[in-house]
Amino acid sequence: MADTVSKERRSEIMSHIKSKNTSIELLVRKKLHALGYRFRVNYKLLPGKPDIVFTKKKTVIYIHGCFWHGHEIKCRYTHVPQSRKEYWEHKISKTKQRDKDNVVFLIENGWKVITVWECGIKKNFDENINIIVNE
Repeated sequence: MADTVSKERRSEIMSHIKSKNTSIELLVRKKLHALGYRFRVNYKLLPGKPDIVFTKKKTVIYIHGCFWHGHEIKCRYTHVPQSRKEYWEHKISKTKQRDKDNVVFLIENGWKVITVWECGIKKNFDENINIIVNE
């Protein structure tokens, strides 16, 4: 199925999608800060610019949107759009591979990696915060 909007309009729509400081990221960061944790945000010196980095603990936290990062568990936020299906499948699979490569690199270099998902934060916020705090 062809895209229903022009290429220029699609570009404009996509430009409004945030890649950092999303609502779930802000929610997690605000809670961690309130608990007394200090961290770096979108740390450019590490691959994938992790959302939250505890440099002293050598721990990174990725907060993944289920749609954009292709959450394996079928949650309500994960789907492949019907228009341009091949494009989206390719895009999401490349993102998943890049995420895996980043995690492997970080672990090989002595970093602890925690990934939390949008659906998990929305369903059980406190449990996900406990996972982060207790690692």
